[in-house]
Amino acid sequence: MWESHMNRKIVTPEIQAYILLKARRRCCICFGLNRDTSIKQGQIAHLDGDPSNNAETNLAFLCFDHHDQYDSTTRQSKNFTKIEVLQFKEELIKSINMAFSGPVFFGEATDLGADSITGHYIRDGKYESAEIKVKRLPDDKYHIEGIALWGTDREHGPNIGDLNFVAELHDNQINFTWRAPGREPYKVLLKFKNGKLIITEKNWVGIFGMNVAFQGEYQKAT
Repeated sequence: MWESHMNRKIVTPEIQAYILLKARRRCCICFGLNRDTSIKQGQIAHLDGDPSNNAETNLAFLCFDHHDQYDSTTRQSKNFTKIEVLQFKEELIKSINMAFSGPVFFGEATDLGADSITGHYIRDGKYESAEIKVKRLPDDKYHIEGIALWGTDREHGPNIGDLNFVAELHDNQINFTWRAPGREPYKVLLKFKNGKLIITEKNWVGIFGMNVAFQGEYQKAT
């Protein structure tokens, strides 16, 4: 996708800032292929190869390697398609919005001692697994942090999803709702009973990596 400098229109600083902020300088191809969420050095790519098309939907932040690969005209291997990169971009932005919507804590929370809820919970299956960490905070709310994998036997690695939020405990249950723009609210319910954790979800499809879900029964690690 060779770009002629004669036809190039400068991406305004405002649009550049918007693209970088949405991606938090994470490459959407790195994320889409390997769930790599590390900050990258990179460039803003024109996905249709037209340097005059500076519409936000045509722009994506890519690391240097993937930007070069996307723009390459080689026919020896199948390059990334615009549809793929747009899907990766959407998945990345959804995950960033969820991760950055939770409260921020500086330093470690004070150790408040053990209770029946705090702990590490694990769900393990043949093709998928998940773990949830529950921590009581000084204001008696609970910090929930979790990761779920699907396709653990896949050649290029599993699809990944994560949870990170703070909520209150009522009757040994924790409810959390996340409202993504343009879709039904994602809802998750955590029930604690006899050392086990049971999670149910609503509207989870498309929130995490493909087929990734947290629902199921977890055992408390000892």
